[in-house]
Amino acid sequence: MGILETINSPADLRALDQPHLSALAEEVRAFLVEQTSKTGGHLSPNLGVVELTFALHRVFDSPKDAIVWDTGHQAYVHKIVTGRSKDFPGLRQAGGLSGYPSRKESDHDLVENSHASTSLSYALGIAEARLRKRIGGHVIAVIGDGALTGGMAYEALNQIAHLQPPNLVIVINDNGRSYAPTVGGLARHLSQLRVDPRYERIKVDISRLLRDLPLVGPTADQAAYRVKESLKQLLQPSTIFETLGIKYAGLVDGHDEAALEEVLSRAKKLREPVVVHVVTEKGHGYGPAVDDEVDKLHGVPAFDPLTGRPRSTEVKYTDVFGEALMTAATRKPEVCAITAAMASSTGILNFAKEFPDRFFDVGICEQHAVTFAAGLAMAGMHPVVCIYSTFLARAFDQTLMDVALHKLPVTFVIDRAGVTGPDGSSHHGIFDLSYLRLIPNLKIAAPADATELCALLETALATDGPVAIRFPSGPVPATPDLPVEPLPVGRWEELRKGSDAVIFAVGRMVLVAREAAERLEMQGVSCAVVNARWIKPIDPRITEWARSHPVVVTVEDNVGAGGFGGAVLETLAPHGLAGRVRTLALPDEFLPQGKASDILKDCGLDAAGIARSVFEAVRGRVATERREP
Repeated sequence: MGILETINSPADLRALDQPHLSALAEEVRAFLVEQTSKTGGHLSPNLGVVELTFALHRVFDSPKDAIVWDTGHQAYVHKIVTGRSKDFPGLRQAGGLSGYPSRKESDHDLVENSHASTSLSYALGIAEARLRKRIGGHVIAVIGDGALTGGMAYEALNQIAHLQPPNLVIVINDNGRSYAPTVGGLARHLSQLRVDPRYERIKVDISRLLRDLPLVGPTADQAAYRVKESLKQLLQPSTIFETLGIKYAGLVDGHDEAALEEVLSRAKKLREPVVVHVVTEKGHGYGPAVDDEVDKLHGVPAFDPLTGRPRSTEVKYTDVFGEALMTAATRKPEVCAITAAMASSTGILNFAKEFPDRFFDVGICEQHAVTFAAGLAMAGMHPVVCIYSTFLARAFDQTLMDVALHKLPVTFVIDRAGVTGPDGSSHHGIFDLSYLRLIPNLKIAAPADATELCALLETALATDGPVAIRFPSGPVPATPDLPVEPLPVGRWEELRKGSDAVIFAVGRMVLVAREAAERLEMQGVSCAVVNARWIKPIDPRITEWARSHPVVVTVEDNVGAGGFGGAVLETLAPHGLAGRVRTLALPDEFLPQGKASDILKDCGLDAAGIARSVFEAVRGRVATERREP
């Protein structure tokens, strides 16, 4: 039996000596590779924090001591240490283990929001509440260096420096990367610390010089303190944390478990906030991850554990968009691309190589990315903001007030829209139609296939104003020949005629709606299908379709509140046609992880579910007409 099988709680981990901890670290890395090769998941972030997680749980007593993981994809080892290794075969599967910390799974998990740069704010709030309620224990925020590019982290650091909570420890997991290499001034600052030999010599030099001081008595302590502080300024540059007034401890080898325990134990004894700067290697111990030049196998689908290569090589919407953007940029020198630390995952890595002077990675700073885009657009560029649906929500104010208010030509390309699947509640892109639709001057489109995605991109790049294009995660059945012709703004397409009902469908739901109409035809219901590719503006012909069909059904992979169905109701109500409308959308709740197709089916948004809803609406309409005199 391996050591891993004996670990059911942090107490089991604390019972091990150093040789057994080293052996356990090897077992855990092998276990992570084996499990994620089957289910997919965040591999390299977790390979890099094995020893750090061990040290945290040996020095601190979770959950009495609260550990808050920033961007919780680095918490797999934490799950193992807290007794969940047996659940890993169900990782990111429906009803199984979440890929992020989950309050439903364990008392050791405090925060399940997987958005970056939030841990310091959470931790400070928890720490301050504990102080006021006289609850003991420490609060530890584990934040990656990539998350320190986010504005929220700086806002929290500012208040931490002001409040000086004595029970707060900040651990920086510094691997030089978020998804890709970490960018920005702070990244350079941390990088300089990593390579500056003065930081290795400082304590030795200060101790030696202080020993030689001929001072005794009460004044010696004061003099020694002043000399020590002066020597620190001479021998080392101040860190940003020390400038703020927060104690700094570093650098610590993130793969030396004993050294980590020593520095964390010292930090625990301080009665003031302290930053522990830990340097780790992303993907440590697994050759294919360490050698990967793109993202160190950050987030992976199912893969071959021997090579690290994915088992599937399907072309996805993201890939098609990347090629379309490069084709457009070749013809349009004003086009530039912006990403918030996710060039590879949003499909623009090749764009960055081909057009380096027109590519901007701003770090994990979605708010800044959008206002930066506004500035570029004001000066004559046409920026394309490439972003996940769930992350664009972080920049709602900037989209509203900085881009839309000024009617600027900024294109938002919104990846992972709708139900995304295994990453769960915080990653489903099921709110964007609701929060974008209320923004004046913003046009919103949802392509039904890859060809339409490319056509809508051409439309957006030719539009003198902001446009948002949302599309799902997943493979495409066919790839288009580029370039493609743009599509007229606000023009829908009738794909199928019918007399009993009409389905207005958006995005990925168009194909599903067509299949539902075919099922209905076999049941004797004649159903038209319209590809409502523009959510805003709505095709003015909508009233004609509504008047000629007694039942109108809207289908979308967005929550019903404020979504596409609401737009149709608002448009038809002044014409007295709202009573004909039935809206099919996702429920008003946070959805769990699972296969997208299964989640849509559970919500009645597969072909069978849509056909059933339309059939019942048509049958109910007929029954009502028969009862009326």
